[in-house]
Amino acid sequence: MLRRISNLKAATSFNGMMLEVRSQFPANVRYEGAWTDSWTHRRCLHQHRTLREAAECVIPEGPAWYVFAIQNGRPRELTDAEERTLEEFRRTRHLLKRSCGKS
Repeated sequence: MLRRISNLKAATSFNGMMLEVRSQFPANVRYEGAWTDSWTHRRCLHQHRTLREAAECVIPEGPAWYVFAIQNGRPRELTDAEERTLEEFRRTRHLLKRSCGKS
């Protein structure tokens, strides 16, 4: 059962320390996967809500894939925090494939 939060200050602090409740990434950002194929740039043209979704969308297209952000309708490079998240996904996915015995 869900309960309404009546005291936001109490709900966002722990022993007097304020907790960060804002997301690391802005809400108006979507991600799109892309890759290169025969010297041309291709895009998935989907509006993914997360970096992981965008990455999983383009992984089958081959090893030369990347993800970029679309904020307020305009493409932009990933921020440092977004780039770290994507690199962590790349490392973890590779380790998961190896542990399952896939090549």
